[in-house]
Amino acid sequence: MRFLTAILLTLACALALSGKSGHDDPYRDYDEALYMDLDLDSNLVLPAVDKKAHPGVSSYMYRVATDLAKQKFTVDLLRDDEVILVTIPSDELFHPNDTLLSPSAPARLSPIFKLLNPGDMFKVTYAVHTDNTGSEFYNMQLSHKRNGSIYDYMLDTVSDDQIVIPYEYGDSAPIESNNTRQGRKANRRIEIYLIPGPKMITLAREGKLR
Repeated sequence: MRFLTAILLTLACALALSGKSGHDDPYRDYDEALYMDLDLDSNLVLPAVDKKAHPGVSSYMYRVATDLAKQKFTVDLLRDDEVILVTIPSDELFHPNDTLLSPSAPARLSPIFKLLNPGDMFKVTYAVHTDNTGSEFYNMQLSHKRNGSIYDYMLDTVSDDQIVIPYEYGDSAPIESNNTRQGRKANRRIEIYLIPGPKMITLAREGKLR
């Protein structure tokens, strides 16, 4: 929920800039190159879901979030229940200070990646965070290399037309104090955002989203 204010402000700006109305074709401007130039908050509000599609989208996302929570993922719903945030501790995907996915990482990511077929059902963004152990430069490099490992694995695993927008933050966005072991553990995380894609929006408008 910490992004709520920023999301609301960014949504107004994004819709104004894109010229979208509530009933525009959701495939219009659905372009990875365009999204790559946006910051995280801007990506979290696009594509926009119109009033007709919202009930179906929010209900579907709630079901997906509930299923992921049953598989022991930490899950939050954002943007009026239209966006799912899955937070995975870095220790579940990487060994300490390592930049290659651990042998157990694919099994942990599998329940999320299985959702990404067809590729236009969700837009995916994710952010790699570290604690502040080590220098700022080291932590950014660690975040950058881990980002690359996740991105490469996703490209090899998900649909070719899946839009994936990665971010790396190093130690710049802690959610807990780095002064405690527990706080540092919480800050070492990967945040995966599942955003409604144009196919989901279209199916919801038609009452066909199941």
